[in-house]
Amino acid sequence: MTTTRVPWVDDHPVVAFFVGAFAFTWVISAPAAFMEESWTPWILIYIGSFGPPVSAAAVTWLRGDDVRAWASQIVRWRVGGIWWVAAFGIPIGIVGVTTVILWAIGGPVDIGRPLQSPVLVAVVFLFGLTVSGGLNEEPGWRGFAQPYLNDRYDALTASLIIGVVWALWHLPYFLIPIAPHSGFTVVNQIGWFISIMLLSVILGWAYNSTGSVLIAMVLHAMVNTADILLPLAPDQIVIDDVIQETAIATVTITQVTVTLLVALGIIAYYGRESLARVEIPGATYIRGGN
Repeated sequence: MTTTRVPWVDDHPVVAFFVGAFAFTWVISAPAAFMEESWTPWILIYIGSFGPPVSAAAVTWLRGDDVRAWASQIVRWRVGGIWWVAAFGIPIGIVGVTTVILWAIGGPVDIGRPLQSPVLVAVVFLFGLTVSGGLNEEPGWRGFAQPYLNDRYDALTASLIIGVVWALWHLPYFLIPIAPHSGFTVVNQIGWFISIMLLSVILGWAYNSTGSVLIAMVLHAMVNTADILLPLAPDQIVIDDVIQETAIATVTITQVTVTLLVALGIIAYYGRESLARVEIPGATYIRGGN
């Protein structure tokens, strides 16, 4: 495959990818911070959120590698039924265990609340799969950075590096008034950062074990979707129009603890070197090699 080679990109593909992802997302999304709420800032936010796959595709092309081979991971679905069960089931399991613990300790949940509409759950999932964590992120973080970093570090370290960069990439969303992140309390912010790190390990495990970006996309989308299944009691979260920091802290700490136990279980069983029981993807894999 022939193209214009850029020596610096050849030598530093992961750094080039990170720089490109940040530049695309931040430049396009930043104007939304100065706009009134309307369709325009939301369009900028969601277009900007495609920074990771756009950057991954650009770096792949600039290196003269096969963009189609890299992109093929997005449709790799033949990975074994157990991984589909894991992708859909683990996020639901985390929320389920969190709910039981909160109920047992008298936390702000109402297990008598009606279940969410299946239509709403499906809509939220499809939204997450396409423009809120799935297609707009995973082809970059897991589908590009993970295999390159797998070649240089053990899989746990690679996942944690991605987790830190991934968290920092979200910074504009904390500064854009209409974005949900801007309304996070301090406890939410700390819990969110820890959750990102833990989720990066869980997603790294799923990707390394299957070589499928699609599985990572589904798992990521289900994590976002499962949050609406947590039966929080609104009257305990907000009282007299005042957000109850203690209630939020209880929910956040409980859910982070459950997620931490899942991540530690994965590390203990699969090992930090590969987070998998199979040969894990490296740079050669996403170039179309074996």
